Amino acid sequence: MVKNYQALIEDKIFFGGAADVEDMFYNEGIEVVVDLRGEASEPALANEKLQWVQVPLEDHATGPQDELYREAIDNVLKAYHSGKKVGFHCGGGRGRTGTVAIGTLIELGISKDLQEAEVLAKTIRPSINIKSSHRQSLEKMY
Repeated sequence: MVKNYQALIEDKIFFGGAADVEDMFYNEGIEVVVDLRGEASEPALANEKLQWVQVPLEDHATGPQDELYREAIDNVLKAYHSGKKVGFHCGGGRGRTGTVAIGTLIELGISKDLQEAEVLAKTIRPSINIKSSHRQSLEKMY
C-alpha cells in the first residue's frame, strides 16, 4: 500500500494533506488531528474517536501568521506529550503543513535551527513548499 502521508516522528506524529486523514486514522490510529485549513468548515474525517482541532491558517496570507502557527505547533506538541498519536494537515500537505513540521522539529529539539529543520522535513516529505509568508512566520518565531 502506498502512503501519501509521512511520519514526522515514527509511530507518533504524522503529516500530509486533507485527503490523507482517513488513512492516518485507520492505518496509524491517530487520536488527534490538527487541521490547518482556514477554509475548512468541517473536519476531513468526522469520527467520534478522532479529536478535531482546527487552527485557521490562510494558505495565501499576505503577512506572517506566527501566532496561529505557534498555536498549531503547540497543539501538535500537546497531543504528542500526552501520549496520543497525532496527525496534522492542510489542503495539499505542502505549505502550511510543512511550516508546522519545521516548527515541530525545532520544538522537539530534533533540529537546531530553521535551515536544518527544513532540510529534514523535506527529506521526510519532499513535496513541502514553504511560501514566503510562511517563512516570515517561522523567522519571527525562531
